[in-house]
Amino acid sequence: MSQPIILDSHATGLNPWKVTIILEELGLKYENKSLELTEMKKPAFEKIYPNGRLEYSVPAIEDPNTGILLWESGAIIVYLIDRYDTSAGLTYTSTPERYHLKRWLHFQVSGQGPYWG
Repeated sequence: MSQPIILDSHATGLNPWKVTIILEELGLKYENKSLELTEMKKPAFEKIYPNGRLEYSVPAIEDPNTGILLWESGAIIVYLIDRYDTSAGLTYTSTPERYHLKRWLHFQVSGQGPYWG
């Protein structure tokens, strides 16, 4: 990886922290672009984040090394681990463990996360 990943976040959101933890654990270079809530209802923002829901629209990453732009914390986490966790330090390579891990990720982003904020 030669260029830092750009992380769109905001100070009041919990979801960007999930992505930040993965970036840190993988030792990846990244640039945190903290957005103000007033920026999030502008057309440029809504073009990138189609759900347009302020605090739930971020995080997003732009990986200039691969050209990918992703939003939604669960999708970003899966991408970062699939792409950059070459030593499998944060995941499993065996079945069923790999899928049990994904099950807990989906539980967190769809159930526990929205419930607890």
